Amino acid sequence: MDDKEKRFVDELLNASLRRYASAEPRPGLEGRVMAGVRARYERTRRRTVWAWAVGMAATAAMITLLVTEWPRHQPTQLPVAAKVPANVFGLTVAKAAPPVQPLSSHRPARPAFRRRVDSRPQQFPTPRPLSEQEKLLLVYAHSLEQSPGAAAPTTDQDFERDVEIPPIRIAAIKIEPLASTENWGEK
Repeated sequence: MDDKEKRFVDELLNASLRRYASAEPRPGLEGRVMAGVRARYERTRRRTVWAWAVGMAATAAMITLLVTEWPRHQPTQLPVAAKVPANVFGLTVAKAAPPVQPLSSHRPARPAFRRRVDSRPQQFPTPRPLSEQEKLLLVYAHSLEQSPGAAAPTTDQDFERDVEIPPIRIAAIKIEPLASTENWGEK
């Protein structure tokens, strides 16, 4: 590029920058931006109101369910003792009358919650009789012990004395040179 062309390009660039630098925002841009901000605010507010309403409805439903379905604990009525004339020879105990059942409303009362009982056995595993397979295995083991060719069981000490581990030897690694690149084209 010669000097005239460089000067022309610089002047053209400066003129373009001056023209775009003085540009005003398009009319109505501020209004559109503010309308978008307001719409976003309304959307989040609407979601918040709906979430609050759903949460309150769920809470009210749970409270209603608990109030209507909660087991009613009715106090047990004490037995009424019958009046018995005093006995001169000894004390007598009055027999208790069965408790009077109150008239129930539209549905029977639920039984009280049962407490969890710890039913674990005292010994684990729990002893049990041998199965048929276990009995057969015992008979087989006894027959092996009584056979003349059976070897006497070794103890841990005998096992430790007899074991000898030979030293480990690692051979040196040999790496052969790669084939020349001239032969690669032939393969």
